[in-house]
Amino acid sequence: MFVVVRVRNFAFGRLPIELNPSFILEKTMPPITIAIPDNPFFLPLVQNRALIAQQYNFTIITASEERCAELLLTNRAEIALMSPLGYGEAVAQVDYRIIPATAISSEGFTNIASVYFSPSLQTIDSIASPNGTDFIIQAGKIVLAEKFDIHPKFIAARGSLDELLAQADSALLWQSPELPPASLDISEEWLDAFETPMPIAFWVCRPDDLPENITDIIRSFAARDLPDYRLVHDHECESPESHHDEFSDYRTGKIHYKWTDETEEWLDHTLDALFYHQLIPALPAVKIFGRDSIHE
Repeated sequence: MFVVVRVRNFAFGRLPIELNPSFILEKTMPPITIAIPDNPFFLPLVQNRALIAQQYNFTIITASEERCAELLLTNRAEIALMSPLGYGEAVAQVDYRIIPATAISSEGFTNIASVYFSPSLQTIDSIASPNGTDFIIQAGKIVLAEKFDIHPKFIAARGSLDELLAQADSALLWQSPELPPASLDISEEWLDAFETPMPIAFWVCRPDDLPENITDIIRSFAARDLPDYRLVHDHECESPESHHDEFSDYRTGKIHYKWTDETEEWLDHTLDALFYHQLIPALPAVKIFGRDSIHE
């Protein structure tokens, strides 16, 4: 079925034209800018972003994790893929809402990020990282303080792992294929320290009017057939979904890809830790788009 509409905002001028209703729905949606961290770890949540952004005329900005939080905070983006740190830092400035679509949380050993130690280590007085403002790096510093009462001096540095360890006693890095295995896995140590999984990224919006179906639209950014979670192991095995007794002593974990009621509980605990370690100014409430009124 086709309908006749009067177009005012497109290059067609003011002439009556025939358009498909679905085209009208997508093209008349208010302009929306979405900020996404330029980190390949988040790719499962945004693999189809270009196609969906074109369909709905969204603007996509890729930037550092810190910059994405800044864009949302300063109203230069309506939606951002954000960490607990970015969400908590804005507590006294913007009344954010979480879009309950996809998310990334870690549980146990995940090989997401690790602390590496100098071979000649005697004491840990310093730690180097090129991503010092990223939440996962701050989480690593929290783990060192909580579990080992270690409070090293932070050094912002770039370079290879060997170059970082030449400048500091230890290095804190997002994992990548060229890096060797590390003994201190941040998400594994977080679970051990706080007895709760750790949310790493989720979709956040300002308390403005957004399309009612924005949760479904954001969900469609993700890779096709994205699972609820992925099992992670520190050993080679044919079936990651099952273990035999011979693997019982190996490190295992999960990377969760969906926002659930449990994720909300995990975020509450994570915000508690960030506040306790004075990384956020106050404890924000976890508010959900479509559930919590903007007038509360």
